[in-house]
Amino acid sequence: MAILGIGTDIVEVKRIEKLLAASREEFFSRVYAPSEVAYCLAKARPAIHLAARFAAKEAFMKALGTGWARGVGFGQIVVANDEDGRPGLEVTGKARELLDAMGPTWLWLSISHTREFAMATAVIESGVTRKRAATMRRSRNTRVTSER
Repeated sequence: MAILGIGTDIVEVKRIEKLLAASREEFFSRVYAPSEVAYCLAKARPAIHLAARFAAKEAFMKALGTGWARGVGFGQIVVANDEDGRPGLEVTGKARELLDAMGPTWLWLSISHTREFAMATAVIESGVTRKRAATMRRSRNTRVTSER
C-alpha cells in the first residue's frame, strides 16, 4: 500500500454565507449535488456544512493531482454521509476515470469545521482491495473506491 495523493483545503465560512445571502443559484448548482444542498440546508448553520463540502471536493481534486484540469469538476464529486453520519466521496465522470486508472484505491476523507473555517483532507491510498479493507481498522472516513 502506498499514498498516491493527498490534498487539503480550507474555506472561510463567510465566503459561503455571502453566496447564500446573494442567492447565487448558479454557484450552488455548479458545485453541489441536490442531495448535498438538501443535507446542508437542513442544518442550523448551512454555510458551515456547504463550506466543508466545498473544501472536501477541493481536497480530493488536489489528491487526484488534477485540480480543475483534465476535465475534472465539482459536479463529479459528491460528499455523502453513510448511515452513521460518516462522510465519504462518490466520484463519477472524468474524476472516476482518473481514479480508476490508479488501480484499487481507498479514499480517506476527514472534514472539520469551526464557525469561521471549514477544512478537509483527502488521501488516496493504493493497493487496498475489499478483502484487505475488511481486515483494516475501520476509520470514520474511509471507502473503497475501485477494485480490479
